[in-house]
Order: sequence, then structure tokens, then C-alpha cells
Amino acid sequence: MVEHRDADLSGSRFRNVDLSGSRIRSALLHDVVITDAWLDFVRIEGEVRSLVVNGVDVTAYVEAELARRHPELERLRPEDVEGLKQAWAEAIARSGALVERARRLPAEQLDERVDDEFSFIQTLRHLIMGFDRWLTGPVFGDPEPYFHPFGQPFEGADEGPEQGLDPDARPSLDEVLEVRRARQQRLGDLLATATDADLQRTVSSPNGGDTTVLHCIHVVLNEEWWHHQYAARDLATLEQRQG
Repeated sequence: MVEHRDADLSGSRFRNVDLSGSRIRSALLHDVVITDAWLDFVRIEGEVRSLVVNGVDVTAYVEAELARRHPELERLRPEDVEGLKQAWAEAIARSGALVERARRLPAEQLDERVDDEFSFIQTLRHLIMGFDRWLTGPVFGDPEPYFHPFGQPFEGADEGPEQGLDPDARPSLDEVLEVRRARQQRLGDLLATATDADLQRTVSSPNGGDTTVLHCIHVVLNEEWWHHQYAARDLATLEQRQG
């Protein structure tokens, strides 16, 4: 299998090629057109902003179906403090239940990657990094380097050892959870005293430019929900292997 990593393939043309069994991860697929193709058992997971299949824009359908299956999605973007308190409490509860489920597996499987996705422990570490990226630095104003060494960057991330991350770290589940709990408590404490006006405070966005405290919290809530879905999916695979 040929692997293209950190390659710029923009503007490429593929003609009469067999892509069966291919895996595309951490890719930017903007303005991609696929024609005269046979698609069978194709799975797409990511931030889908516009998807047209055989002339039919299915974007709204996918969003509506997700909302039907997961009513809690409507509660991920509240505009006030009380709504954020509820959303954060639900995120903590979902995470706690998933951890208890994961503990029923052999410890070594929590470091196992399914289909080259993050392992369960890596997923929790990635959420630590996301928290630090959007809240510890921009919202809480901790001095650099404010990333915890356990943080797991996504592929292609700009952050690395220079920002305090330790790519060689191999923490246990309990070590990761201790860091997670401290951050969960920190946001909970912020929301306990914040006002709706505080949510509109302008902070620097890690993506460049300015944003608001509210937007930063929304990003973290979104990350928590989606990575919960991914982790639950992969836990199901590991559980099936156990029999």
C-alpha cells in the first residue's frame, strides 16, 4: 500500500484508477468532483458543509437525520450561561459513562487504534489538547506554553513539543483522567460565576483573528460530542473482538 503523508495533492486528476480499500484521513476535500464512479460501502465522517450526490444536495438531509438521532445536538450551542452549564454537565456525564464502559476492556486495548483512528486514550488526550487550545490559552489566559504534555495533536497540527506537548508520552488511563477532571472542573467553575455578558468577551482565536468566549466554549462542546461518537464506535469494535 502506498501512503501519501503530508503531501499536497491539490489539483490532482485521477483517471481510470482503482481506489478500493483506500483510507483518507485528515484531508481537505474542497471543491472535489467525482464523476463516472462506482461507490459501494463508502463511509464519510467529518465536517460536511456541502455534499451533492447524483445532483442531489444531501447536506441538509444529513444534518436533519443527525438531529433526529441525537436530539442533544440542539443543546450544544446555547447562547446563555445556564444553557452552557447544562450542556457541559451532559458532556461530563457522557464522558464518564464511556470511560466506565472502556474500563471493562483489557487495559492494553485502550491503547489500540481501530482502523488507524485514535485509540481510546489518545482520544481523551486529544480532548485535553482541544481544551487547552480553545480555553486554557485564549479564555483563561494562561501563559505559554499552556498545553499539557499529555495533549494529543491532530494530524497536521501546528502544535508540537515547542508548545509543551510530549509526543512520546504514554500515560495511563487514570493519569489522563486526572488531567481531564481538572479541566472539566475549571470550565465548570468559570460557568458558575460567569454572566451572559462575559460570554461576549473578545479573545484571540487559535485559528487567527478574534473570537468570543462563547464561541470557544461551543468549539469544545462540539469536539467533546463528536469524539465521544468516534470513541463509542471504536469501543464497539473492540468489544466485538472480546466476544
